[in-house]
Amino acid sequence: MATLIDAAEFTANEVYQIQATDPVEGAASGASFSGTGISNQPHQQLANRTAFLKQRQDVNIGNIGVLQAFMGAFAGSIAGNGYLKIPIADVNRGSIVAMVEWGAMFPGGGLDDDVSYPVTWPAAFPNACLWATATLANSRGRARIAKLVLDVVSFTTSAGIFRSAFIGGSDATQSPNDGFYWMSIGF
Repeated sequence: MATLIDAAEFTANEVYQIQATDPVEGAASGASFSGTGISNQPHQQLANRTAFLKQRQDVNIGNIGVLQAFMGAFAGSIAGNGYLKIPIADVNRGSIVAMVEWGAMFPGGGLDDDVSYPVTWPAAFPNACLWATATLANSRGRARIAKLVLDVVSFTTSAGIFRSAFIGGSDATQSPNDGFYWMSIGF
């Protein structure tokens, strides 16, 4: 039994309709429709369309898999101390997963002068922590009095150390401070 060989091509709105006056003609050299024959032409066109659609479907399935893997790289924890993983194509490093982490440190009694406050990141950076910062949570601080400053002492892939210092001769009773919020970025 001979079979039609499909070719992945799509011809819009063109499937030959066999006319009542068409003679039955199968495939042969010299037959109409490039040797396919009138009787086989609609079947050939439909087989070609099916092959075309199957080819497109296979590409779509592959693309869906890539998109699912990409979406799977987004992860995080939206919490008080949380993080977000973001897949990116870094111009220097190639394909990486960037991480933004954040949190708060509220030691009982507030912050003191010249004290180091270690913070453990919610999720360790696999490669490096590139940057960290902190800002004071000064809900009890009095205006126009010298304030507390907070510096980043150091940071690693798993933690950061922040240090407090009073400036301008103030002390904890003059300018109390609840704690601080921090943020770090790495990959």
